[in-house]
Amino acid sequence: MADFVLVNPPLTAEARYGKLAAVGNSLPNLGLAYIAAYLRAREVDVSLIDAAALGYGVTRTAQEIAAQNPLVVGLTATTMSIHLAAQIAAKVKQLAPDCVTVVGGPHATSSSEQTLDTYRSIDYVAFGEGEVTALELFTEVEHEGDVGAVRGVAYRDGGAVRRAKTRPQIRDLDSLPLPAWDLFPDLPLRYRPSPQSTYRLPSTILFTSRGCPYRCTFCDRSVFGRKLRSHSATRVFEMMEHLYRHYSIVDFAFHDESLFFDEGRLVELCRHVQRSGLPLSFSCQGRVDQKLTPFALGELAKAGCWQVSFGVESGSDEILSVLGKGATVEQALETVTTVRQAGISTKAFIMLGAPGETRETLAATRDFLLRAPLDDVMIGFYTPFPGAELTAGIEEKGKLIGGYDQMSEHEVVFVPNGLDARTLTKVRRQIYRSFYLRRRVIAHYLRRLREPSARRVLLKAAWGFVRGFVLGR
Repeated sequence: MADFVLVNPPLTAEARYGKLAAVGNSLPNLGLAYIAAYLRAREVDVSLIDAAALGYGVTRTAQEIAAQNPLVVGLTATTMSIHLAAQIAAKVKQLAPDCVTVVGGPHATSSSEQTLDTYRSIDYVAFGEGEVTALELFTEVEHEGDVGAVRGVAYRDGGAVRRAKTRPQIRDLDSLPLPAWDLFPDLPLRYRPSPQSTYRLPSTILFTSRGCPYRCTFCDRSVFGRKLRSHSATRVFEMMEHLYRHYSIVDFAFHDESLFFDEGRLVELCRHVQRSGLPLSFSCQGRVDQKLTPFALGELAKAGCWQVSFGVESGSDEILSVLGKGATVEQALETVTTVRQAGISTKAFIMLGAPGETRETLAATRDFLLRAPLDDVMIGFYTPFPGAELTAGIEEKGKLIGGYDQMSEHEVVFVPNGLDARTLTKVRRQIYRSFYLRRRVIAHYLRRLREPSARRVLLKAAWGFVRGFVLGR
């Protein structure tokens, strides 16, 4: 039994990744874990249902919620899963009519009014950061107060949808309790980053900051905003040590937009890891226009960083300008080369099919990937998510395909003027084949197979790649 039930909807790997399901990730929703820990620290009886990890369908999820007879159920939702969250809320209303349903997450934050207009089963939307909003909303429900007065909440007022004032952001992230990892089912066994970014098992992810000051036009920053706020290096290591001591996790994937924002903090974290003597490894993400000094790169390698991923997005400066990356292809090549020379593996995230994409810019991306010293690449398609600057007026820039439930970066949902979906899909397959069927990259993966704990995951991913992009099944 719990008074507040937090829910991650049952979105499958096949729905999220399509042909790349075998190389996709299965991640704990740390946003829910932070909210759960915050509520629990304030003596709210809280539980968490990760329907995606448990393999529950909509009906089973709703039944599990109703069985706990909660006052409030809080669902997180991406654009792709908002319909699932609404379906769960509707079934919960049938089973437990007095339960208050609230939805948060990126889609609800960027499209609060539309969400409440479209889905009548959702009582409230929580926009922005969720910890304090969840607590205050629960308190108002518990005491039959005015939920509409809670900052960070959108609600219905007669026939209109209204948004309360925006809640101030949490400045000191270290003031938050450690995420409630114990509420996830079998954390070390059910969850892991993608095989590309898993050096050994057990492995998990960490976010060490919130907010992004950069202005990529394809990205919606409405949840955490543009102001960068970070955990201290000491707190980050505390999380790593906790996960190692309590869950035997030895490998971490930092999913911050960039771990390179503050070189001093990065070096301090590396020193914590080195001094601990714990057998830890990790990967992280960086920006190609943020260069670390040779000293910092050396500390990164000594601390066990084995991979850095970069949001390269395109091999065309023209497309990078459309995407608002604030970086050039030459910068990408230089930064990737420098990191690789430090003995750290490199990976690029690529986005095909942005507005303005042509056969020539696609060819430039392929050429970049084949000449840069990269060990891995993840290729997705441009997706016009609600709230992103580039999404405004998107109908004039190309053709939309499908609805919200198809909005995965791994399926074509937008075709720029002058191209077609078949061409984009074909080019992705050709690039994958050209990139991975090279002696150097194959040798890289053969070396990674020496780590026995990740061998099964890597071999499964390799077979999935062969089936999807070599045999074309």
